[in-house]
Amino acid sequence: MSFEEYMKAKHKGRSNAIKSQQLEKIFQCKGVQIREKVNELRSRGVPICSCSKGYYYSELVEDIKETIMHLNSRIKKITVAENGLRRTLKDRANIND
Repeated sequence: MSFEEYMKAKHKGRSNAIKSQQLEKIFQCKGVQIREKVNELRSRGVPICSCSKGYYYSELVEDIKETIMHLNSRIKKITVAENGLRRTLKDRANIND
């Protein structure tokens, strides 16, 4: 059974969410591989959602929107971190001049 089939069959809906650590044991892989698989499926339009309880398959608009909002929040935080590092690079370049 593929990861997508497993999620759709066994973890449909928020109440059936599963933690990454459990998926790692089931699929005998590391967390990074789970995240890559989730990203691949989401990129193909497969509605793998997430919440504090873990990952789950959902076709509910509310669940998908909530996951999108969570992803956007992470994007913003990563952008802030990137901008901080870029400022550091700029400051270091000015010191070395």
